[in-house]
Amino acid sequence: MKTQLINIHDDLDEIKKIVEGAFSSTPDSSIGKWFSFKEMTHQITSHRGVCIKAVSDDEKILGIIYAQQENPINGAEGLEKWVIVLTAVDSTITGQGIGSILLKEIEHQALEKGAIKIFVYTNKNDANVIHFYKKNGYEDAGWIKDYQYGKGNSATFLIKFLQ
Repeated sequence: MKTQLINIHDDLDEIKKIVEGAFSSTPDSSIGKWFSFKEMTHQITSHRGVCIKAVSDDEKILGIIYAQQENPINGAEGLEKWVIVLTAVDSTITGQGIGSILLKEIEHQALEKGAIKIFVYTNKNDANVIHFYKKNGYEDAGWIKDYQYGKGNSATFLIKFLQ
């Protein structure tokens, strides 16, 4: 297995299938409500976002991770802080370390682009995702009540300093 930057034109359809499969049995299964592949493409082509894929020896995409600068309007703070927006591994092969490998690579890419910290947020009750990030060195950064999808769905934030 190896990791590499996605080819936004050639990989997009396969990436969509990986993401849909990974989220199909989660509360976030309505991907179109919380993620835009069009916006991801824009951020990547504007050099404000990075999407990494894990590929098998026969070039099959096994998983992806996408992160971007938080917001350049916030000056240095927005450029130095990156957010992981999406992590997805083929649902038939989870638990094999692919997500952790992708996470390390996106941290490296963000650091190369000037990030000093990277954060992620997820549903407050998603213990598996929270555990995944914590085992990879992320720390609690708090939570916001009713942050996602209206009332009753709070978000937990986790952060990691890269330097």
